[in-house]
Amino acid sequence: MNENTAPTDARFVPVTTLDALRPGAPVRVIVEGHTLVLARHGDAVYAFQATCPHEKADLSQARIERGCVVCPRHLAAFALIDGKASAGWDNVEPLKLYPVRIVNGDVTVDAAAVSRQPPGGRRQVWDFSS
Repeated sequence: MNENTAPTDARFVPVTTLDALRPGAPVRVIVEGHTLVLARHGDAVYAFQATCPHEKADLSQARIERGCVVCPRHLAAFALIDGKASAGWDNVEPLKLYPVRIVNGDVTVDAAAVSRQPPGGRRQVWDFSS
């Protein structure tokens, strides 16, 4: 995501270095206790949820092709620019994307955005004590 779209409460935290990311080779990272995947495509780095919104496949095993994350399980593609699923997957939720900045060779991800929109959704605690 473009750093210009980050909200004013953004809190970017370093997760790896740019040199550690090879183009087309997704890497798992942890931000705020949540697993995300980073992918380098062209001159940009993208951060997104670690599991496919359709069948929860591990997207660190995905291919990055033509600006999309291609699920290793069912081959649906999700656009790195907006998370939308490819044609034919209309009823699949979009891939959650998170703002990324490169600062002095470090890849940073907006931890506030991860907290606002966790990759696995909001956790709900059930109280059965009553």
